[in-house]
Amino acid sequence: MKIKIPSQPVYIPLFLLLAFLCYQAHQLTRHLVGAVLCGGFGTMTFTIAITKQPCLFPVLVTLSGPLLTYGLAWFGMFLLRSPKYRLFAYALIFASFAHLRFIQTLTGRGDELILSEGWFGISSRVVVAVIVFLIGLPPVIAAFRAIANRRRTLVFICSWLLPLPLLFAMLFVNQFLFGANGDQIRGSLLGIAFIVFITDLIAGILLMVFGPRYLNPQKEV
Repeated sequence: MKIKIPSQPVYIPLFLLLAFLCYQAHQLTRHLVGAVLCGGFGTMTFTIAITKQPCLFPVLVTLSGPLLTYGLAWFGMFLLRSPKYRLFAYALIFASFAHLRFIQTLTGRGDELILSEGWFGISSRVVVAVIVFLIGLPPVIAAFRAIANRRRTLVFICSWLLPLPLLFAMLFVNQFLFGANGDQIRGSLLGIAFIVFITDLIAGILLMVFGPRYLNPQKEV
């Protein structure tokens, strides 16, 4: 089953809103799992979740974020089979950021480097990046095959690249507000910086209001 990806401008901010929430879900998952396994809440900003120390299960906390991210992408891949949710599924695959995590690995960031070195003794960024790329590849292939637009390759490239400006913006804003290490938080709720909590709440409400209107069921092609 194929789907025609809309080209109207309104879909771009809606997609970026979904991508933002997916990225926040990654951080929130780490934050909440850390609170459960490490005896209390640490801190969370837009791009960094710091676990309360000492923590007896740091590996499980580190693993929780990537599991959520890859889970979203793979869930989107299987949801492509649904006539009702195919457009949302396509958006979710790219909004999850799973297909971009190998770039973070190459730059020395990301949970996968910590996990690979701790579990398998693999410290090579290139090797880990290849593994990360392969994990995120099947949903991306499924998304490409599902595109019904005439310029399929162009639509795919735009979809693949669209989350990147948002990622760069979040990294810049986070460093500006909370410092390079994300530890300059002046006020928080359950360890989540106030501005992050409010922004995430507003973003979630906006997606619930406008998401069903535009990510509507698509007819089979």
